[in-house]
Amino acid sequence: MAAFTQPTWTLEPFGKEKKPEKFENRKLGSEKTADKKFNLARNFYQNTITHYNYYFNANSKVVSVIDRAKSSNIDDYTNLIAFYPYSLDGTASQKIELDSVILSATAGILLHDLRNDWIDNMYFLIGQAYYFRKDFDSALMTFQFINYNLFPRKRKNDDDDRIVGTTTSAKDFKISIANKEKRNILQKLTAKPPSRNDAILWLARTLIEQNEFAESGGLLNTLQNDPNLPKRLQNDLEEVNAYWFFKQANYDSAAVHLEKALSTATSKQDRSRWEYLLGQLNEMNGNFDNASKFYVKASKHTVDPLLDIYARLNDAKMLKGNGDPKDLARSINNLIKMGRRDKFEAYRDIVYYSAGELALKKPDTSQAVQLFAKSLKYNESNINYKNRTFLQLGDIAYNQRKYLLAFAYYDSLQTGNDSIIDTHIAKIQDRKNALSKLVVAITNIQHEDSLQRIAFLQPNERDDYLKKLLKKLRKEKGLKEDYSSGGEIIPFGNSNQKPADLFAGNSKGEWYFYNSSLKSKGFNEFKSKWGNRPNLDNWRRKAGMEINVSNTNLIAGDNKNIKNNTGDNKSNNTTEEEITYETLAANIPLNEEKLNASNIILATNMLELARIYQNDLEEYQLAIDAYEAYLKRFPTRLEDGEVHLGLYFCYTKLGNTEKAEYYKNLINSNFANSKSAKLLNNPTAFLPSSKNPIITQLYDDIYNLFIEGNFEKAMLEKKKADSLYGVNYWTPQLLYIEALNHIKNRDDSAAIRGLEVIVNANPASLLKDKAATMIDVLRRRGEIEAYLNSLEITRATEEKTIIIIDKPKTITKSETKTPIKVETDKKVIPTVVTPTGQFTMSPSSPHYVLMVLDKVDQVYVTESRNAFIRYNRENYYSNAIVINKDAIDAEKSILVFSPFADAATALMYYDKIKKNAAAEISWLPANKYSFIIITDDNLQLLKSNKNYSEYKTLLNTQFPNRF
Repeated sequence: MAAFTQPTWTLEPFGKEKKPEKFENRKLGSEKTADKKFNLARNFYQNTITHYNYYFNANSKVVSVIDRAKSSNIDDYTNLIAFYPYSLDGTASQKIELDSVILSATAGILLHDLRNDWIDNMYFLIGQAYYFRKDFDSALMTFQFINYNLFPRKRKNDDDDRIVGTTTSAKDFKISIANKEKRNILQKLTAKPPSRNDAILWLARTLIEQNEFAESGGLLNTLQNDPNLPKRLQNDLEEVNAYWFFKQANYDSAAVHLEKALSTATSKQDRSRWEYLLGQLNEMNGNFDNASKFYVKASKHTVDPLLDIYARLNDAKMLKGNGDPKDLARSINNLIKMGRRDKFEAYRDIVYYSAGELALKKPDTSQAVQLFAKSLKYNESNINYKNRTFLQLGDIAYNQRKYLLAFAYYDSLQTGNDSIIDTHIAKIQDRKNALSKLVVAITNIQHEDSLQRIAFLQPNERDDYLKKLLKKLRKEKGLKEDYSSGGEIIPFGNSNQKPADLFAGNSKGEWYFYNSSLKSKGFNEFKSKWGNRPNLDNWRRKAGMEINVSNTNLIAGDNKNIKNNTGDNKSNNTTEEEITYETLAANIPLNEEKLNASNIILATNMLELARIYQNDLEEYQLAIDAYEAYLKRFPTRLEDGEVHLGLYFCYTKLGNTEKAEYYKNLINSNFANSKSAKLLNNPTAFLPSSKNPIITQLYDDIYNLFIEGNFEKAMLEKKKADSLYGVNYWTPQLLYIEALNHIKNRDDSAAIRGLEVIVNANPASLLKDKAATMIDVLRRRGEIEAYLNSLEITRATEEKTIIIIDKPKTITKSETKTPIKVETDKKVIPTVVTPTGQFTMSPSSPHYVLMVLDKVDQVYVTESRNAFIRYNRENYYSNAIVINKDAIDAEKSILVFSPFADAATALMYYDKIKKNAAAEISWLPANKYSFIIITDDNLQLLKSNKNYSEYKTLLNTQFPNRF
């Protein structure tokens, strides 16, 4: 193994600049190091001055920089919090203070004897200052300088003359980069420990910040096995190890190391914060018992009331056992009790929201709605939680088909203020667009229905109803209850009556506000003149503005959305129309002309409502109900067969072929030459085919969007195509991959609906049996997940391996874990990267069969793996063929089938699986996957150089025209 010695440390004048004339013959303290003996008196003097005049001040500034960064840091306890209670952006903003640290530490070094005990500590402060300034290159150079130059040299009574990075002894092959800390009692009492070992840890931490995980991992791995690392730094090493894993999102290992590093926290609050983080990490890993333990500790130790709230909150949400409903109910009750306590009064909105989330898991939507309503009740200014509550209530109402209520909740969301809402903005906006049209249609239907019901009343009943309505509307508008000029209403404040003298008749001579009768009289007079007015400043001006705005919105907005085909063009008058008996009676369709106009509006909106249910909301049963209600109301208004076509489409979607056939026959017999009949009987108008390349390309694009994981855009394009080309555009394959997306998002009801269409409407499809199996699994998902959660799996001990390469800075960390043994993972394929070279063919060597998937979302990669596991279980039950997921690059995922003794054996399996793949994964386009065979060496090389085409060319050279 190659060894590298340290460079010599030579002193040069500071900055290599010529001194001013009066200082030419004056030496710095550091320059006198070689001229004077370092006796006890000089030792004491130099140590004392360096410590208290320089180190103490510089170190205090570093501590204050960190404290200020902590105070400015705001944790979001609803998400995974950061590892450290401050950000480097927060420390780097204090550049002037950190520059002062560097200047003070540099002066402390230059002005004092370099043999005193604080020089290494001063250099260490300089490295920390660069680190907190985010000058990582300078920090790296400083920590490396400490590492190389401050390694203890051989002294008179010291037998350790090793070179850094060599083995500890001839008998031992362990690499040691730390140094032993041999300190006498005086040094322990008067000086800090040497900073070189600390600098190595900070060197690793700096590399982590630069995302140099291989180099920092190798350094940490070496330290973990270093016998010379002092005990005082063992927990610090665990902290940096935890940070190494945390930065790479390897949260289970981060939790293991962080738990051992808790003692390194600098304060009680920092420790409680790490305990909260441990609770979060364990919760993410499904270890709810440990998570609860750390949440309780965090709540007990913290001095931050907000952290206390969230720790208690998350502990109450932890599901013990198998997710028993009793456990959920107990957790909900704990949260409700928290909400009643005065201590948590300011956080009741969060408490009740969390309880509502747990109620949804039971599931108990009625209790969830009550709890979410309480969250809104107590929410005054927490926009994020108000948004989340509205979103939950909107989703509940939407799933319960209470669409008007759902629109009201979605419309209450304040986008742009909450990242969680913004991530769902496409779905929310899509639903809002559909629901807004639905609201307009339903409002118009209800309005015309109400007018027609009034019209059908007896004259005396109609007259009584209008008078009551007039009184109600007048009261709401603040109009005086006075009739003149045939029922004309006189607004408050327009009367010519002389104002009453409030102080007349005050015979008692007492103050007005002490006289109850006068106050009552004044109140009544004010109300008679001005009506009910809010206690606000400038209320008259505001009321006028509101009236103008409401009138403008009514004319420009609402009237625009109401479909009125009567041809009447009323002038847009921005002044409010006076509410009189005559104006109310004028809107009632009492004659044939007005009744026909009302029916046109009613029919248009009923048909629009059915279309919205069918195309926008994909609620086919509701669409059927709307179409049939339309037929019942308007049996002769069939819109050239469009109503029957809609019913045919919806019944087909629900798998009711008998009803679909019935409406198909009606269209062909009654509307043979209509557009509806052409769309129904012309396959090219529905299905992508070679006869219509434009439609073919459209469906191919939609299909690829699904496969590549762009689900939101795919759903939007699907709806557009659905409205254009009708029922037959749906294929079993598209339904199946859409169902997989719904399963990924845990929207099981939507997935089951799509899968049932495959089973009912496509009995000849190859996907019918798979869809039926998946429906069964989804309906038992809770039971299956509860069983899996109850399994006790013992975590395997970690085996630590050091890979040493004879090059500087290339030690890599490979902390491997023994995998949990499952049926499909009996062999772990090694992932050691081979140096780039040439592919070689070795037909007699063991081979893998690879399925290469190009631009396929991981949902479908996993489903492909599951499909072939079932295939192997049915066709190769006597052979232990293992399938593992891997990747060549960001676009090409691979499934690795193994083991096969040689190329010939692999080719036999390759031929069979290539032939049967179309049936097993019929929902995946053939151009999205291919198969090859490969040795382990070539696979590792392929993962390194990414040259798939080169390997495939070589493969076809060895096996002509096979690949």
